[in-house]
Amino acid sequence: MNFKYYHGTSDIFLDSIIEFGLGGINPNLKYKNLELLQFLFNECEKNKISKREYLIGRENIVGMVNQTTVEFIMPNGKTVLTNYMHDKPYVGITRERALIYACDNKYGSEILEYCIMLFKFLKEENIEFELPKELNLFGIEKYIDKEHKPILIELNGIKDSELETEFGKSGPKFLSDLRKDFNTLSPKELDFKMAYSNFKLLKPIFTDRMKIYEIEFEGKIRRSDFEFTLSRIKIA
Repeated sequence: MNFKYYHGTSDIFLDSIIEFGLGGINPNLKYKNLELLQFLFNECEKNKISKREYLIGRENIVGMVNQTTVEFIMPNGKTVLTNYMHDKPYVGITRERALIYACDNKYGSEILEYCIMLFKFLKEENIEFELPKELNLFGIEKYIDKEHKPILIELNGIKDSELETEFGKSGPKFLSDLRKDFNTLSPKELDFKMAYSNFKLLKPIFTDRMKIYEIEFEGKIRRSDFEFTLSRIKIA
């Protein structure tokens, strides 16, 4: 059984993906978006930002700044491991997960999203600071008020050997076990496992193995009024 894989992002990164492939350029590293996030986080900590939104999301930010995994204790007592490493792009087996990510993340990138969020927090608190030019290669200010379109990328013909699980395990081994689960798990258990099966792309994937869609949506993500349509983007 061959799986299709999906990646959610925004049109901010579309030209780069078409030209260099998904994973061909990592803006978190090439344009130093990760280093900029680290700078902005340090500014927030130094100035003791106490906004509720900042404090609620601080654990997530720390995970991203340190590029690590974070364990969260859920209300039911279960531990959930969340991956905040961004060295390569990630893809999922279910279209819905990628759709949610694309529609939930206005800028199509967690790192860019949090850079802009922290930048706005500092401005709202009237903190005097300057974005270092050597770190702000992406020019985050120009994206703040601009309208962005969510993008869904469908990937076909991906080999198991081109993948690794998001927590660094063997892609081929995990996928082999997942295929066996089709005969042993209940539909509900299987749906849950597939929804949370995310993979790191080990090498760039080019447009000959992609279908790219622009997403139009209404309503709130994860609510009954959420509706979406997909429009295929033609690639020259």
